Amino acid sequence: MSEERIMEKEKILQVMERYRDYFNEWDADVAFGVNGKNIFYVLASGREFETFLFFRTADQLEKIILGTIAENLDVILGAGIDEVNVGFSADDVDEKSDKSIEHYLPVLAQKLDVLCKAEKNWFHMLQVTFNSIKNVCVDLADRKAE
Repeated sequence: MSEERIMEKEKILQVMERYRDYFNEWDADVAFGVNGKNIFYVLASGREFETFLFFRTADQLEKIILGTIAENLDVILGAGIDEVNVGFSADDVDEKSDKSIEHYLPVLAQKLDVLCKAEKNWFHMLQVTFNSIKNVCVDLADRKAE
């Protein structure tokens, strides 16, 4: 293995250490290829691949990880918002404009109940994601201070 590839592998390992919370909690890992192509993957709960991407450099790996973190946040927050908004579209409000807020409260209470039950799963996902982001921010601040 060339010295350049050895140095890049060391940088990749440093990125993996920086994002250790992400790797530990999301069942994610990196496979080093002999031809210089490496694989970043995340396993889903059923052990299928959720994410399977090729990369060559530590910078590419970091962008992939940040992209998956952003995607996770988008999915988590989007699902919560969608759950609350179902049944409260502008069309429904226009059709039922003669209804008071009390008409909508039972439906809202039901949707909030669903969110509270889903919160247990989301809590873990958010905790892991936020820890990963926090570690990145600390590392970036440390890099700027140097």
